[in-house]
Amino acid sequence: MAFRCQQCGECCSYMGEIIGIEERIDPVRFRIRFSVTGEERRVTLDPDKADLFCTQDIMAIRPMACPFLRFHKPHEACCTVHGTRPDLCRQYDCFRVLILDREGVPCGKVPDRSRVLSTQDAGLHGIWRQEVAGVDIPSESAWEAHVEEVFSRAGYRVVR
Repeated sequence: MAFRCQQCGECCSYMGEIIGIEERIDPVRFRIRFSVTGEERRVTLDPDKADLFCTQDIMAIRPMACPFLRFHKPHEACCTVHGTRPDLCRQYDCFRVLILDREGVPCGKVPDRSRVLSTQDAGLHGIWRQEVAGVDIPSESAWEAHVEEVFSRAGYRVVR
């Protein structure tokens, strides 16, 4: 089944740790920086969302959110730079764990409501088989903490 966004905003509610505004170039253009890789790029507010960006303070609602997350309605989130959003955001579908390599490039993920790794990385898959698959940890939060500890120890960065 293909992923279908519910516009809940949860996925972007903790991305402020990863995506930061370095400079507001003009009223609609920004230079952003990825904290994990140091990479910088430019994004532009979508014309139909520029007013929403300027009139809503997302940090008051969700202090760790991506700085471009906003809400059309109380439970309907949107990306105000959707048209120029970064590749990390374009490749996103709901996950409970995202694993980044040493350069900060996504290399594996565990989809929401599962304990299954999705990856093309053979090394990551090997670590998963040896240290995560089959581990009996009933608590979901404890299981995620275990996954984070295992992959962090191996030099990966885990976002959950």
